[in-house]
Amino acid sequence: MNRLSQETSPYLLQHKDNPVHWYAWCDEAWEVARRDNKPVLVSIGYSACHWCHVMEHEVFEDFECAEFMNMHFVCIKVDREERPDVDSWYMDAVHLMGSQGGWPLNVFTLPDGKPVYGGTYFPKLRWMELLENLHSVMLQDSGRAIEYAAQLHDALTQLNANNNSATELPGLPEVHGWIENWSKYWDLERGGNRKAPKFPMPNNWELLLHYAEYFKSERAWKQVKCTLDQMAMGGIYDQLGGGFARYSVDAEWKVPHFEKMLYDNAQLVSLYAQSFRMSGDKLYESIVVETLSFIHREWMSPEGLYYAALDADSDGAEGTYYVWKESEFDELLGDDSAFFKKYYGVGSHGYWEHDVSVLCMRASEEEWCRNEQLDAHEWGSKLQSGKVKMLQHRNKRTKPGLDDKCIASWNSMLARAFVEAAKMRGHQGYLNEAENLLNAIDTHLMQTNGLLAHARTKGKVAEICLLEDQVFFIDALLSCYEISGKEQWLLLATKTMQRVEEHFSSNDSDLFLNRPHYVEDVIGAKFEVNDNVIPAANGVACRCLMKLGRYLGKTKWLNRAEMMLKEVSARIDFAPGFSNWILALMEFNSVPVEVVFTGPQALVNSATFHEKFNPFVLSAASTVSSELPLFKLRGGNDSPIYVCRNQSCEMPVYRIEDVMI
Repeated sequence: MNRLSQETSPYLLQHKDNPVHWYAWCDEAWEVARRDNKPVLVSIGYSACHWCHVMEHEVFEDFECAEFMNMHFVCIKVDREERPDVDSWYMDAVHLMGSQGGWPLNVFTLPDGKPVYGGTYFPKLRWMELLENLHSVMLQDSGRAIEYAAQLHDALTQLNANNNSATELPGLPEVHGWIENWSKYWDLERGGNRKAPKFPMPNNWELLLHYAEYFKSERAWKQVKCTLDQMAMGGIYDQLGGGFARYSVDAEWKVPHFEKMLYDNAQLVSLYAQSFRMSGDKLYESIVVETLSFIHREWMSPEGLYYAALDADSDGAEGTYYVWKESEFDELLGDDSAFFKKYYGVGSHGYWEHDVSVLCMRASEEEWCRNEQLDAHEWGSKLQSGKVKMLQHRNKRTKPGLDDKCIASWNSMLARAFVEAAKMRGHQGYLNEAENLLNAIDTHLMQTNGLLAHARTKGKVAEICLLEDQVFFIDALLSCYEISGKEQWLLLATKTMQRVEEHFSSNDSDLFLNRPHYVEDVIGAKFEVNDNVIPAANGVACRCLMKLGRYLGKTKWLNRAEMMLKEVSARIDFAPGFSNWILALMEFNSVPVEVVFTGPQALVNSATFHEKFNPFVLSAASTVSSELPLFKLRGGNDSPIYVCRNQSCEMPVYRIEDVMI
């Protein structure tokens, strides 16, 4: 076993038996590289990554490859989920080299960490050729490599430099323009964008959902609905066990890359819950319930935190846990087999390869019953019975591997998802789940300096604290405060934001650094602003500052949010890359609306109010007196409700039906 046997990360432990003399990311590795004047391989991946497994088997388990690597390089393995700051820095470098990013990410650097070459997956022959070429260059022409590395490092620094801010914030006409430009790329038949592979990108569709409701845009809502419907019926959604895979390899959401990630599923729960509150579509409600059930069943830790991911592979192959042969359906379901095969596309529209199919549907249950002239209740009972049999059969298969890291930012996304689910009519019980999770995060991940550690694995808490963990936690706390009325969550959010300003601020920008400003490393800190599968932490921070500023009457935080928006808005070129920032701009340009619920029925009235989807409306509820600005001189036993627009309040009303937004 190599040094990785002492680590707790499931991804690093997967490589503990490699003949490569791996280091984890640590000072010792870089000290050895500088002492021996050796180039460094930084190899980055994660436990659920299929092609990471492939490259390990083909390359890192190979003794010929390992011998050359050990002799001529210092080799560092990085779990991108433990160190997203390392991954982001070197991913930027690979993009600047003109290469496509992805995982595994393999970057070669000088002994000081400056990158000189990078790429993703390499088979053995290409890998050996690359190693030999790099070794030759470092021996015979190291000056050229050093010069190139210096230029690339300067480009990385410039990429992260503080660009000129906009003098004025963009208005709603610019928002319309960004949405219109994005619409040229929509897939109007299958949802999402016109390309393959297809990623869910929840924050993109959350932007369009808000846009559709705020501007009453039927066109925007149609595209959101198409996307949500097709994902829910496609193979990217686990039709038996619930939960979404990370992406589909095709343009039809049919064949997934079978790994399941907590961050995807948490964000998608929030998106489907909001969409249910807007539309009342029962499909979306069932997706929320089934996905949260999957998350609770498969990922809940003994401490009340939630694990990170399920692997794509089992029994050495991708997707074997999830796919089906026609013969399996025939043996398991008997006379009902033909009907279920037609419903799930086994052997037809769900066919994948090697005589196996991915379960997916061409029509919703309602459409299916109508087309097949079935009684909806009878079909529902038969479907449920069939699912139970199929699940029992599937559970006998080898399960995909579990990544048992508990990541602070991802758990905070889930806490917010529980809150969004609790807003759905009849599902207020999810609020308890949200509060339990927030308490678990605070108990098991909060450090003495008031910052959350990034992750906890097998009882060991990571040393690194990142911006994303703090701001997603604040976002979840504010969401929970909004419907629980418990000021403890608002107080904790306030304290955490104060710590963010203390530890992550920079003299060069109103944006926050992605890690504390005093942390020294061979890689630089960044002002991350581009939204991806996960929204950029700075965008989340900006929206949290806006909420906290309004709740607490803190002009300083409102002003900082505006300055952050000015700095980033000058960079917006394509809506999907800045979706959370455009949401913030929409909120900033909207007329501020606050709804304040007071008195004995405050929480009941608040729950009823939140059953509807109301973008950009700030609400607060309290059954007792409060010193917060929104509650001063307000309240009464008759539970008055106050609606304020642009710092001007209307006469209180006493029935939820009379609240006009």
